[in-house]
Amino acid sequence: MANSFTAVSFRMGLLLCIVQSAYSQVSDQDYKKHSAEVRAEVWNWNKPAFKNRVIPAEYANSSSVVLAHHTEISAKSKSKFHFMIITGTVSKELYYINTVRELVKINDKAALDEYSEISFQRLSKRSGAFISNTTITMVGVRIIKPDGTVKEINADEAVMTKDAKNDKQGKLALSDLQVGDMVDYFVQVEEQMDTKNIDPLLFVFGKDVPVLDYSVHCEIGKKFAIEYRSMNGAPDFTLKRDAQDDFILDAEKKNIAGLPTGLWMSAMRQVPILRLNIVLGYKGMFAGRMNSRGPGEVYHNMPFDEVMQDIKFDLWQMNYALKQSSVPYYSDIKEIVKGYKKRKADLPKDSIPEFVYYAARHLALNNWERDKVEVGRDRNYQSFNNKKFMFVMERLLHEFDVDCDYVIVASRYGPDLKQVMSKNDIEYMLRTRTGKPVFLCAEGVFTQPDYVLAEYEGQESPTIFVKGIGSLGKVKLEEGTVKVPFSSAVQNKHDEMIQVKISEKNPMQLILSRTTRLKGHLRTDDQKRLLLFEQYEAEERDALGIKETLLQDLADSRKTRNLTPEYEAAFATARKEQAGFFKEEIKSEFDVEPKELLDYKIVNSGILHERPDMIYNSNFVVEGWTKKAGNNYIVEAGKFIGEQLQIKPEQRNRTVDVYMSSARSFQYEVQMSIPPGYKVEGMENLNKEIQNECGSFVASAKMDGDKITIKVSKVYKNAFEPVGNWPKLLQIIDGCSDWTNQKIMLRKG
Repeated sequence: MANSFTAVSFRMGLLLCIVQSAYSQVSDQDYKKHSAEVRAEVWNWNKPAFKNRVIPAEYANSSSVVLAHHTEISAKSKSKFHFMIITGTVSKELYYINTVRELVKINDKAALDEYSEISFQRLSKRSGAFISNTTITMVGVRIIKPDGTVKEINADEAVMTKDAKNDKQGKLALSDLQVGDMVDYFVQVEEQMDTKNIDPLLFVFGKDVPVLDYSVHCEIGKKFAIEYRSMNGAPDFTLKRDAQDDFILDAEKKNIAGLPTGLWMSAMRQVPILRLNIVLGYKGMFAGRMNSRGPGEVYHNMPFDEVMQDIKFDLWQMNYALKQSSVPYYSDIKEIVKGYKKRKADLPKDSIPEFVYYAARHLALNNWERDKVEVGRDRNYQSFNNKKFMFVMERLLHEFDVDCDYVIVASRYGPDLKQVMSKNDIEYMLRTRTGKPVFLCAEGVFTQPDYVLAEYEGQESPTIFVKGIGSLGKVKLEEGTVKVPFSSAVQNKHDEMIQVKISEKNPMQLILSRTTRLKGHLRTDDQKRLLLFEQYEAEERDALGIKETLLQDLADSRKTRNLTPEYEAAFATARKEQAGFFKEEIKSEFDVEPKELLDYKIVNSGILHERPDMIYNSNFVVEGWTKKAGNNYIVEAGKFIGEQLQIKPEQRNRTVDVYMSSARSFQYEVQMSIPPGYKVEGMENLNKEIQNECGSFVASAKMDGDKITIKVSKVYKNAFEPVGNWPKLLQIIDGCSDWTNQKIMLRKG
């Protein structure tokens, strides 16, 4: 079965992320010779779209316009013998070429900056006893001036940013490129690999700028099976077989208008896309049980039932493997439960799913004998292999007499279940069947039990209960469905309490004392950005009833005793770095560098469902929000709620539905002390109210003694809105954006 798809985007100014692989050693001379041959071939393509120089009038104001985009795929295979000490095996050696060429008109400075240079992985190499993979990349670039003059950039003069034997990276500058020019460029990736399948391919017939002509041509050997699907109105492949019975696939679409791909879209559900999996066919032993694809076979728009067979095999395979040995972490968790009961009290039966989840999370992410000493912010970004963790959790909970359903979920930013192409398009959650229903999933250290990731909310999802695991493919399953609930705007909330005063030392500076509370989906980013591992690891130990600290645990073991000084030093370093993290958060929230960070504190980490909110304080000084006007001061009060979304002109006329991260709400209460001898003018401009079925923006201000109190509320009621509601969303967004420009005057006398 094909692996999960990977969208490979070839764009100027971005590093081309190429699969790590390896060639027999390529000399610089050989590379340049081959690169010249490739350029001659590609520039001589007989593609009329690349000869077009006319931009339709309606696209004249677009930042850039893609006049032509063409992707050429070639995939072949042959047998290769690996000699091993005991026996020999035969695998397939794949030869794969992916060429992408684009012709782009540069209409403004933003596009000029984007296309000003190209960075690429010229050679990468990975080899071992059972693998020998290779990638080389060739590029070609031509600049076409408005008068028709063509200037080719010498790609062989690319600056090598890395020049190791097995890792060569280059960067090519387009120094002569100007607004009004066209760029005709290509990137060709050649791979020779020992592997099962080629990375799945994604052909996207749409982007944030117009595309006049988009075409695809594929030549695929008959030893492969191919799976493909046309989505969201994309053209279908025309499929032929050549004289050798190899596959020939072609597709083309013209006059594609630009889409707001950077603003609340789900490309896999809204943009025309062709997906293609190229899979080495297999008809050998157990092919039926594995639901393998046959060589030379075509699988077009496979029904979900076909993928469901792969999912069932996946569940059987993993559960059967776990049945043959002890369940990971079970003995350790059993000891933690035993110790918890000794130190505290009996563990309530309905708390077992949460307790086991925390214990497994703690043990899975904190393997001190193996991990390098890493206690800084990078550790906050550790993640699980969610599927494997769910397999382990299901077996663990079964050992504690709690049965679970597997819930088959698809991200709303991927294809829906009717359009998935492989089991890698889906993820697993668990829902307990014993006691109160509890959803379980695992993104990382900050995922709580009975928490559903926003991307899975609101979808009708199949469920599978594994009733029994037998041998030889025998498995007893019970199937059903569940509607994964949406969270509400109240559950996903950002609260700010801010005290503001004018600095006595410098009236051009404001001092902000801030308490931030984050709920639900809005807490994770700041947890990753701000929390110290030292703090939340100790909090987790306390919740599990583990008496020893991490340092005590390390000191108690001969294997880890020598790590104790390193961890103590690493903790000290992380504490020093935390101030910088708070400065970054302030900059991202208010779009201003704090002049000075006076104080900061984590009040609650939010890693436990019993205390789920993340709460922190930050006190800082900002400059530039106050201006002197004679004896008076003008204060930019709109800045107090931070930077808000601004809709670009090209995003205003929307033709596609709105996929937001989640329903959510934002509440701000600002109290500003007014210096003696001053009165406030312009306060009435801070009052505003917009209410509609999509949400609201409400702001008010009043004087209370020597303080002005400003209250602001912004609510998005739903995670999804039909395009017909876009004007109502615009009312809220524009109202909030306009409010941030409001000012008040502190008048003397």
